[in-house]
Amino acid sequence: MKKILIAGPSSQILGVKIAQELGIDAINTETKLFPDGENYLRINIEDETLIADKEVIIVQSTGPSSNGNQNYRLMELFMMIDSVKRMGAKSVIVVAPYLAYARQDKVFRPGESLFANVVFRFINSLGIDGFYTVDIHAQQVLSECTCKTVNIDSMKLLADYIKSKGLKDIVVVSPDKGAIERSTAFA
Repeated sequence: MKKILIAGPSSQILGVKIAQELGIDAINTETKLFPDGENYLRINIEDETLIADKEVIIVQSTGPSSNGNQNYRLMELFMMIDSVKRMGAKSVIVVAPYLAYARQDKVFRPGESLFANVVFRFINSLGIDGFYTVDIHAQQVLSECTCKTVNIDSMKLLADYIKSKGLKDIVVVSPDKGAIERSTAFA
């Protein structure tokens, strides 16, 4: 099946690099905000048949945008998925290097939301076929997704890179108890 990549607004450079590595075409997007603050997103194509019957890879990090709001990035992701599904994509794979709200995987106080689960309920409702992320906060969050999921662990890659630089006496610090295991593995 022929593949095509959509480079989301937060991942234009990364998306193009991935497309080059895969030897496939990349299409960018355009965005703006309406006066009432709502998002607008358009995939930059004039012919919807470029998407029909293809495996579409959407690359969109959902970390904070330039205005500090990851909600925009999530909405852009949902809009891209909806657009390619409506244009007849055969399958949709999402690559989200950073997944917003993944840290909200537990309820600590009454009245809190398990918003990591809510994000995947939205994604599930859009009917994607695969979801890839990097260093997700808690692996169990991915069990909410009904499609194939892959969490790419960057620790070995980062450790190998640092070793290749010949650095000595490196200190590894964990930001919290939950990251101690990863920090230890990295060290």
